[in-house]
Amino acid sequence: MFQHITKQANALMNAAIPLMAKLDVPPTPSDYGLWYEYVSNTNPKLNKVVDRALRRFGSLPDFVSKELFNEFLLPDEFQQTPRQSKTLNSLTESLTSESGQLSEDIAAFSHQLTTAKKALKFTKEADQLEKLAEFLEHSTINASHAIQQFDQSLTKAQKELTALKAELADLRKSSERDPLTLLNNEKGFERALYSRIPYAEDDLSLLLINIDGLGNINQEYDFKAGTSLIRYMAKLLSNQLPEQASIARLEGGSFAILLCETELSDATKFAESLRLDISNQKIRYKNTKVLLRQVTASIGVATLLGDEGPEALIERARHYLMYAKRSGKNQVAHHEQI
Repeated sequence: MFQHITKQANALMNAAIPLMAKLDVPPTPSDYGLWYEYVSNTNPKLNKVVDRALRRFGSLPDFVSKELFNEFLLPDEFQQTPRQSKTLNSLTESLTSESGQLSEDIAAFSHQLTTAKKALKFTKEADQLEKLAEFLEHSTINASHAIQQFDQSLTKAQKELTALKAELADLRKSSERDPLTLLNNEKGFERALYSRIPYAEDDLSLLLINIDGLGNINQEYDFKAGTSLIRYMAKLLSNQLPEQASIARLEGGSFAILLCETELSDATKFAESLRLDISNQKIRYKNTKVLLRQVTASIGVATLLGDEGPEALIERARHYLMYAKRSGKNQVAHHEQI
């Protein structure tokens, strides 16, 4: 961004601002940076992702913009939370100060070399040459010491950043994890869906799965039985996932499965195998050792169509799920049936 001269930078910003206004992008520093980079056309990969996202979504959701800014314009270690931000600010200030001191030391060393070079033209006596050699030796030692100190600071900073990145990764995972099942929660599901749709071409399928009659199970046995059943179902579904698939628990007894590179026919077959497997389970409530009545699930299946956005895909899958419920439950429904 800073490689452009002022005139070019102004022209790019003048191009970015109307585009941001058109797309109703909030005027935040990260959004300015993202759209400046976009209109500059210096990052083809970023532009490709943004263009595909715009075709899918019509605009960029705020969290998607932040993800793109962090991915393409900032190193990973600058994806912050408030406490980590303070740590990074402190680290940045320290490195700025130390790099400034190093610059001064190197500049002084350069000046001393220039001085010695000039002096050599007029120095012929052995004792004068000896003093000049001592002067250069002292200058070299000081410069070397300054470089070593800065290198140690960089090594220390690198270790702190590595630890901070791990901490941030854990925080993000915990914020997207359902504490009951340890699967992705709705936020984690949303991130997975938004990240995959721009690269999908009518081969991303969504399964919405809901345990039939969970409320009745809670009333008949108790709420702990329902909770145990949700955990059991999470494990059962997770064990059935194919490669490049992801699962999340949305709410109550509802789950979502994303299948990559899977067309509707294969997604429907997979959903049907899940439905059958669930209905064949013999589930015993461990607290009372009582065998639960047959547990079934209804499933709605939707596969991405053209430039369809995430909301539309979810809405269609939800519509098919409701259709399966209305059709008697323990069913798989998709658009070819309706």
